[in-house]
Amino acid sequence: MTTDSTPRPPQQKRSRAAMERILGAAQELVAERGAAALTIAGVAVRAKVAVGTIYSRFAGKDALLAAVQDRWLDQLIARQQANRTAVTETSADFPDTVARCVSGMISTFHDHADLIREFALRNAGQPVQDTALHKLQEVFTQLCDVILAHPGRPDEIDRRRVALAMRAVQATLEWRVTTPLAVAPDNDWDTLSQDLPGLAMRYLSDNAS
Repeated sequence: MTTDSTPRPPQQKRSRAAMERILGAAQELVAERGAAALTIAGVAVRAKVAVGTIYSRFAGKDALLAAVQDRWLDQLIARQQANRTAVTETSADFPDTVARCVSGMISTFHDHADLIREFALRNAGQPVQDTALHKLQEVFTQLCDVILAHPGRPDEIDRRRVALAMRAVQATLEWRVTTPLAVAPDNDWDTLSQDLPGLAMRYLSDNAS
């Protein structure tokens, strides 16, 4: 995927509304049916626009999917910022902050499992846009910053340890959304919600002692 596939933002209000309908419809269809089944014609029907309107903004399906991923990442960043505020305002101690951050990751993966699976599988087969990589890193950095900023954090728990703990959680969740439940029935969402916050905290505590 190349960076020149990103369309220029429309300037007129009507054009912006049409673009939002197109991207929203495409995102819904990817979540419902998968990226492979997505068609420009199907998006046009869902968005209530002409097929030519979509082609006037995107070179093809690949460019549209890249824009959908970019839009979803913006939504994810906004969600992460809201979660960061909520965790900062409500967490009393360091273990609670870690648990809330991990729980937030679990909720994100659970709520967007279909999209994450499609994007992960798609990105595995081609280079990812630099903008997408930067946005993914921004989400992850924000998460780590919440933990690192807690006044009760032991000095030994530095950014490297926090990042490794959160990457382990992330990898487990990515595995969950890309692996059929029948293959690993013991690792359902309820089990992960119960186990992952404690596992992350135990890793951080063991390495801080």
